[in-house]
Amino acid sequence: MGFLAPWFLGAVALAGVPVWLHLLRQHKTTPIRFASLMFFERRMTTSTRQRKLRYYALLALRLLALLFLILAFARPYFERKVAAGGGKRMTVAAIDNSFSMRRGGALDAAKQQALALATRISASEPGIVVAFGSGAHESGQRAEDAATFRSNVSAVMAGDERTAYAELARTLRGLSEAHRMPLDVHVFTDSQKSGMPARFADLQLPSDAKLEVHDTAPAGLPNFAVEAVTPPGRIFDTAKARVRATITGFHTMKAVKNVEMLVDGKVQKSKTIEIPPSGRASVEFTGIDSGYGFHRGEIRLEGSGDAFSNDDRMLFSIERSDPRRILMLHPARDGRSPIYVKAALDAAVPNAYQVDAAAIESTSTPNLQNASFVILADPGNLNQGLEGALKDYVMRGGALLITAGSLTGATSKLAVSGLTIQESRLSSRNRELFQTIASREPLHPVLERTAGIESAKFYQLIAMEPGPAKVLAKTADATPSCLEQRLGEGRVLVIASPLDNLGNNLPLHPAFIPLMERSAQYLSRQEEATGVASVGQGIELRAANDRAGAVEVLDPRGERALSFEQAAKATSFAPGAEGFYEIRRGSGRTTLVAVNADRRESDFARMDADTIHLWKATGEPGADGQTTANGERVERRSPWWWLLLGVLLFTLAEPVLASKYLFGQGSSEFGEPVEVGSKEATV
Repeated sequence: MGFLAPWFLGAVALAGVPVWLHLLRQHKTTPIRFASLMFFERRMTTSTRQRKLRYYALLALRLLALLFLILAFARPYFERKVAAGGGKRMTVAAIDNSFSMRRGGALDAAKQQALALATRISASEPGIVVAFGSGAHESGQRAEDAATFRSNVSAVMAGDERTAYAELARTLRGLSEAHRMPLDVHVFTDSQKSGMPARFADLQLPSDAKLEVHDTAPAGLPNFAVEAVTPPGRIFDTAKARVRATITGFHTMKAVKNVEMLVDGKVQKSKTIEIPPSGRASVEFTGIDSGYGFHRGEIRLEGSGDAFSNDDRMLFSIERSDPRRILMLHPARDGRSPIYVKAALDAAVPNAYQVDAAAIESTSTPNLQNASFVILADPGNLNQGLEGALKDYVMRGGALLITAGSLTGATSKLAVSGLTIQESRLSSRNRELFQTIASREPLHPVLERTAGIESAKFYQLIAMEPGPAKVLAKTADATPSCLEQRLGEGRVLVIASPLDNLGNNLPLHPAFIPLMERSAQYLSRQEEATGVASVGQGIELRAANDRAGAVEVLDPRGERALSFEQAAKATSFAPGAEGFYEIRRGSGRTTLVAVNADRRESDFARMDADTIHLWKATGEPGADGQTTANGERVERRSPWWWLLLGVLLFTLAEPVLASKYLFGQGSSEFGEPVEVGSKEATV
């Protein structure tokens, strides 16, 4: 016998508490009136009887409840020896239904081999069918007859996931623990090396499990595949749109192949490329003939001549639209900021944005329709109508970029956001000539590509109290230079300096172009527009604190891929099959995502025999250290559950027994002997 948590046994000292409580009794002697006390001898009343234990059954019940609780936490266990590999065993047919098993009749051949195991299935030796790809799950229920087992095997369908043997091993460990039977595991797979985990320990089989790997793929299978596609995502000038694709040969000879680009099912471009032995080749298509809206594209490898044609194509999506409209409101005296912003965006993404600039003084009712986001340059004191319109726009899911200058520094509150302004800090020769950014959030979408921005010089900074806003960048004296604030369903980005090349040299700095590009993408939520994804890869649906409404996801068949609860709360979605997924967000934004199988499935390099042998050994007797030298397996059994059940029974019985003593025998006020002087009298 042993204890898994023996340190809890130190709590046995608490057993003295019930004993102390039973000894702690307040006894009051009933006074007796006498005419005179002169004939009574004065003496001390003994308290020995008051210190005697009483109610032994109740005391024993309380002590047992406390002792059982302590033992349950200490987790005692008993060891017993059983014959390793003896007794009843469960047959597990693990069928690989990953994307690579679509090759020819690979999955059908694997299922046919698994059906041969049906003859051994019975009530005493049941069977379970497991289908596995990137995850593993039981196909049907536990089978105790051959017919049920065959039905479960037939129910396994081909998938588009990648192979993950670690997930299979984890599921097998769970089955062994749930059914408490040794397993005979038969894995029907193409033994892809790419399915092996980074840590071999993740392949650990349950104790006393026997593994047989049935390889369904021939050795050295050559295969050509479209490995990657880089589409423009959104196009404005169809003549300049470019699509790049990578064609890869796995274990192949030198070959010349024809590659086609299709849009909405029609072939638009075709090129011939030469692929080196077991190498890669890139092809680029220029110009896409498409109308406005989303389009479904495809790169196709024509006549690959290999045995696996499912990876000879790769899907992509593109959207043709007019340039995104940006409304920029600036003081009439500031003519520099709009010029710098337009130049930066045109240099980053030509023709992608249309900047409509207007003076703040002449704008009371801004046209916010179809505006991707609004830039508010040095707002100062806005009139109530304009500020109310902008705040309502942000609260309903819009985005706002505010830059602070001298007009803003003269106010106490930052317009729209309401942040408290402390002071306007101007660099001078009496102190420092300028300030620089000392720290920033390198992983934030706005700042992740602004390398070297720390060398930008700021001559004027408007010091603000961050309050609810998040500081993205700050100077050496902890003055925030860039902040982000959430208002309702929208975003507010604040730069604590103007963009007119007077308060800083940022517009002339190399980091300015990527800063404006990433700010525009972030504020217009273009980072959500993922055009190409892999099966099983998470696709962002909303920010963690975004509650703009339900997000509807339609799968390639046009059916809802999310339940109503998931549509209202889920922040991401992992597609389980190839095809085009349409994502409709609550704010009205729609995205078309092309999902392709992971191209690691295209490499049919197999696990070597030594690796398979080592995998089998993880389930052999002695691999877990719980098997003796004579082949007997040591099992540990813990009665902690029965101990907790005893605690429950004792706890229920305690008030019953205590009530019996209280109302049955009574107390000293109801017939208990009372000592008066050296005599005893009964009242």
